[in-house]
Amino acid sequence: MMNIRDSVFKDIEISELEEKIIDDPNFQRLRYVKQGGFSSLVFPSASGSRFEHSIGTMKITKDISKSVFGEEDEELSLCGMLHDIGHAPFSHQSEPIAKKYLGKSHEDLGYEIIKKSSISDIISDSTVSLNKVLEYFSGKGKGKLVTGPLGSDRIDYLLHDSYNTGVALGIIDYSRLEHNMAYVDGKPAIYRNGIVNAESFFITRYFMYESVYMHHTISIVESMFLKAADSAVEDGYIKAEEFVKMRDFEALYKLSQYKGSDLIDRILRRDVFKRAFYEDIGQAKFDESQLSKLNEYLESNGIPYNSYISKLISFSGADDDIIIVGKGNEKIGKLSEYSYIFNTLSKLLRERKILLVASDKNYKEKIAKLVKEFINSE
Repeated sequence: MMNIRDSVFKDIEISELEEKIIDDPNFQRLRYVKQGGFSSLVFPSASGSRFEHSIGTMKITKDISKSVFGEEDEELSLCGMLHDIGHAPFSHQSEPIAKKYLGKSHEDLGYEIIKKSSISDIISDSTVSLNKVLEYFSGKGKGKLVTGPLGSDRIDYLLHDSYNTGVALGIIDYSRLEHNMAYVDGKPAIYRNGIVNAESFFITRYFMYESVYMHHTISIVESMFLKAADSAVEDGYIKAEEFVKMRDFEALYKLSQYKGSDLIDRILRRDVFKRAFYEDIGQAKFDESQLSKLNEYLESNGIPYNSYISKLISFSGADDDIIIVGKGNEKIGKLSEYSYIFNTLSKLLRERKILLVASDKNYKEKIAKLVKEFINSE
């Protein structure tokens, strides 16, 4: 048994099996995949990695398992530990590349790593069931305690991200939240006494999305990186299969050598595009197909492809609800039926849809005018 020192949880106990997995190259790679992508360009201390997040998620999963079931579920703990093993460089920023060229999400890539890599051999040589780990990893059964609305994954990234960014705008009473969790009819739930703890979680989530995850500068840099990576893969300079296995620094170096590397050079100098248009369009019928048409409109009017980015910033998890149970684990409703705070925050996030167009300073005014023309013509 060994201990890992963590900024949030202090000492985290690691079993012999977990230590073997941690030492595996597939897991060690997560040290070099940033948790928050390019957040450190805005929040300098946001340098956390998927490695520490994965260890933290494993620790929280163990705590939840002991609280809900009275004992640790080793397969569930490994699911928490390995839930992000498939992330590509800069985490979610590379997700569109995997989906576009491989037809896979980071969960799909992670499933393949667990099933087919040396990690599979490590687990198979132990008393732990590889099939059960894969079942949980797929989000089935107890796996929802990792991936669900109040799952260990979300609890950890909010705790670590708020600590690392210094954005302490909400407080998650983690120990109380964990002790008030339940598991009923194959679904995660929370006791009625834990409603206020769930509310504190969703308050923190709201503030983190508003302050960090949806920050305009971070969104601009992410889009610049994605545009550079997409061009390199589409041109055959990098194979998508190789790109998704890279570490952050490998991806930046490889892309910086590409003929269209100006976007990466600008990121490295933090000479990022500036907002030309940034507006909350709310419930307007403006989707990705409209965004593609906008891009065509800009380029047909003389805006060079590598001189701008466009992005719809929205929040996809605003409707996450959770079962409320009484002392005898009987269902008494859902959080949305008991919490005005949850409903209000969900509504605020659900209705947010920001159209962001940023560019080189030489095109800002022209782009602002063109975007307004396009929107008014639709």
